[in-house]
Amino acid sequence: MSDFVPETEENEEEPMNVDLEPKIAQKAGKEPVVIDQSFSRRFINNKWYGKYGEEGELLEHIKEDWIPVAEDEQEFLSQLWFEQEEQERNAHKHYDWDEEKKEWVPKANKTEEVNEDFIAEYQANYGVQYDDIYKKMDEELQEKAAKALKEEEEKKEKKRKKKQKLHTEEAKNEGWVDFGDKVHAVYVSNLPLDITDEEFQEFMSKCGVIQPDIRTNKPKCKLYRNEEGDLKGDGRCCYIKKESIDLACNILDGSLLKNKEVKVEEAHFELKGDFDPSKKRRKLTAAQKKRYMEQQNKLFEWTPDKPRNYRPKSDCTVIVKNLFTLEMMSKNAALMLDLKEEMTQSCQKYGTVKKVVVYDNHPDGVVSVTFPTTEESDMAVKYLNGRVVDGRKLTAELWDGKTKYKIQETEEDEERRRKEFEKFIEGGGNPDDRNEEEEEEEEEEDNDDNDEEEE
Repeated sequence: MSDFVPETEENEEEPMNVDLEPKIAQKAGKEPVVIDQSFSRRFINNKWYGKYGEEGELLEHIKEDWIPVAEDEQEFLSQLWFEQEEQERNAHKHYDWDEEKKEWVPKANKTEEVNEDFIAEYQANYGVQYDDIYKKMDEELQEKAAKALKEEEEKKEKKRKKKQKLHTEEAKNEGWVDFGDKVHAVYVSNLPLDITDEEFQEFMSKCGVIQPDIRTNKPKCKLYRNEEGDLKGDGRCCYIKKESIDLACNILDGSLLKNKEVKVEEAHFELKGDFDPSKKRRKLTAAQKKRYMEQQNKLFEWTPDKPRNYRPKSDCTVIVKNLFTLEMMSKNAALMLDLKEEMTQSCQKYGTVKKVVVYDNHPDGVVSVTFPTTEESDMAVKYLNGRVVDGRKLTAELWDGKTKYKIQETEEDEERRRKEFEKFIEGGGNPDDRNEEEEEEEEEEDNDDNDEEEE
């Protein structure tokens, strides 16, 4: 039996002699159904169905009778009928029905012509050519990428033209330039020619806080000068607050400065010469702007007055001088560590020692000792000042918070120190000890020589 002939399942009841012995099926209220040789049948969903021709009504085989199918099931069963018919047609295309064997057999061997219809049929049944699909997808991606690149170039070109147009308009715009609320400046004229920058700043600061430059942090208060560097008698001052402009115009305008009546008015700026984009300052970053605004806001912060007994933090540090000499430091490479340890132990009787620094290059032999509180540092000054150590009188005082005692070592001193330290490492002892031993040997040799001369 060929695979293309539907087999009868266990629960399948095949109607006997349906085509040979036509019967009449009749339901109540319906006309009888006459079965003839044009009638076809198929096994669908475990049941036998049949119909006349292509457009006939579906009939269901029930108890050896053919009963018309209900109307609500006609469309669904018809779809199944056509699908099964199409599958059988495709399956039997290359097979013939053998009446003797009662089965489907392959057609006689013959070479089919390979043409477009054959290729199309083969691709429809066995696969799809993806080369054309991939090629089409690549073309679409390339078109999208080219379109995006073109749009990006158009945006850049539009931005460049806009910037160029702005520079051109600025270059052609001769006259006054309005900065709006960005610059709060006043123009001062009829100034005395012997005024200094400090005097001008002090005079203008009476009406507000002068704005510092964001890059140099210097006050934006300028006196105009000619090519020779002499004062022209006018100047400009920028304030942080806009209200300072009206205040300066009302208070300082007409006031006397070194017996001269100065004139103060709001500043207006004029563009002179051609615009040069290369001289334009680079824009500030967001972090720089934020830091600049924080600095300005600190100028207007209110801070309470310090108490009468307030003492600066520098008073916690004691400066001890004349504790050693440079000659001692050059001879003993370990003297710095020894002094640091000795000062730490010695000053612990006055309080908690936070830090000890030995300035080994300072000619005054300076050592700084830092305490947590001023009470402890005052006690250290009291007992250390005037003390005599190894024949040297020490001086102890509180640090002023400004003086720097660290001295940069020269190359010669560094080389000398390195050699001394190498000698110390090689000898395994103190250079001073070696010097004393050498002096003793030299004295013994001198004494031996003297004894020989006396003999």
